[in-house]
Amino acid sequence: MSNWLDDYYRDADSMDMERMLAHHTDDAVVHFANNPPAVGKEEIAAAIGGLWSAISGMSHTKKNVWDVGDGTTVLEATVEYTTHGGTGVPLPVTSILHRAGDKIDSLRIYIDMAPLFEAIGAESSA
Repeated sequence: MSNWLDDYYRDADSMDMERMLAHHTDDAVVHFANNPPAVGKEEIAAAIGGLWSAISGMSHTKKNVWDVGDGTTVLEATVEYTTHGGTGVPLPVTSILHRAGDKIDSLRIYIDMAPLFEAIGAESSA
């Protein structure tokens, strides 16, 4: 994985919003799963912050990375989410990142979050 990608996912996995957002342009667009696109850092923070409030941690493990030119990188990974109850939920994810200069201006995350929400629901009803 290239250094910028390592740095980005290290900061995302830290769940430190300011550190993660520092990698994005001011007008970046993040399209996460089947949610509406979040445009700009304020909307990105609200969208990602909503997810982060539902979990206690996450960790990305890279499987494959393809730099396809024109600033576009595709990442195939497993992200392990940890619920507030301590349950680990590993999910396959593919992300397409585009950079304008040294900042991400577009991030598309393809993931099925249903298993995570099922685990959270099971903990809530226990």
